[in-house]
Amino acid sequence: MKNKRSFRNGFGMGQIMAMLLVVLPMIAFVLTLMTEYWSIMQTDYRLKVIANKISTFADSRKDLRDFSDGSGGTAQDFQNLVDAVNPLCPKGTSISFGTISDAPKGEVSVTVQYVHNGTYFKNKTLSTTMSTYSYHDQNLSVTGTCK
Repeated sequence: MKNKRSFRNGFGMGQIMAMLLVVLPMIAFVLTLMTEYWSIMQTDYRLKVIANKISTFADSRKDLRDFSDGSGGTAQDFQNLVDAVNPLCPKGTSISFGTISDAPKGEVSVTVQYVHNGTYFKNKTLSTTMSTYSYHDQNLSVTGTCK
């Protein structure tokens, strides 16, 4: 004769405890980790768009001796760039330009950085670099930071 187990006897306290103590916390951990990974990927995408906008701005300049004063254009052009880039910075931060130096002849190199402080990834610097050739044979290396 086969031993038939009823639902009540077959699904006991051990299985319930395993579900509560192992499975549910693992699901919560995985969902939180996936959410943070998604946030990091969105931040990385935004940094790439910012680098693209800055390199486009720099490529259009005829004189890059001072990047931030709008040389070769107007100071308003630079302010328009900052106004266009600030909403793209993650979590309400704004762009600030630190290091502005020479690059190899005819090259515009833009680096954009952001420090991510999340649940699992704390104080991780995300950065992207875009190098393009200047239309006007200018050379510039600039680092922008969203902070």
